[in-house]
Amino acid sequence: MISILLLLLFIFSALSVPVCEGVISGLYLFGIKVFPGLFISFILTGMLVRILEYKGTKSIVILVLAGIMTGFPNGAYICSWYKKNNPDSRFTDRLAGLINIPSPAFLISYVYINILERKISLVIFLLVTYIPVILCSIILLLKYNHKQRNEKNLSQNLNFRKLFKIFEESVNASVETTLKLGVYIILFSVIISIMQCIPIKGFINKMLAGSLEISNGLCIIKQSDLPYIFRLSAIVFLDAFGGICTIMQTKCVCGQYISIKKYICQKMILCIVTQIILILTYVLKLI
Repeated sequence: MISILLLLLFIFSALSVPVCEGVISGLYLFGIKVFPGLFISFILTGMLVRILEYKGTKSIVILVLAGIMTGFPNGAYICSWYKKNNPDSRFTDRLAGLINIPSPAFLISYVYINILERKISLVIFLLVTYIPVILCSIILLLKYNHKQRNEKNLSQNLNFRKLFKIFEESVNASVETTLKLGVYIILFSVIISIMQCIPIKGFINKMLAGSLEISNGLCIIKQSDLPYIFRLSAIVFLDAFGGICTIMQTKCVCGQYISIKKYICQKMILCIVTQIILILTYVLKLI
């Protein structure tokens, strides 16, 4: 551990300029473009998850919808919560990678407005992103839902005091979650800034850097000189994949209950289906 810290200090000293540039870039990206659209979403997500836990909800359909609406890493967290309470379930091992995707708040406030700059229809963009998730989830529901045990869950009434407590816990957790997200964004901004100093240039460098973290990766795609349709394809691909940073977050939060190997395989399947849907919309001249 000491050797690793000394190595990191050496890298920081030798590459202080790109490191500082990465920190500044990450702070700007997080504070100006990412945080405003996600903070309220995290509060609502926290309340939703806590209410689901409090009510003992085991409806898989609700879990799928909640995962789609809350975004990563909360989609995977919902699956890990279900797996924790249903250890015999095979469904969530195959679902986490599908519903652990960007929330509508992130897609609209950051991707659609800042990256795509409203150049395509918002409805088409959301459909291209979420139809693959819904299709794959339906296939899993048909295959595995009949194997789940139907247990009667104890449901408790929620009064104002309990709801207010849930709200307070959600606000506190949202602050912690957004700060952690900011740390990840800044850390990967620094890595990307260092990578740009490496002699490997061109498409390979951009592809490697863009795959690390979704927010920075989307900026790299936007600034590239690729034709518009290829940039759009790369954007929806990264939205579905989430980046290596998201995999690390998922491993940290859900590693005990979710198989990361299966998670990555699910992400690859989702990316392929998303590209097929995008091609269909392009052939039909919807974009």
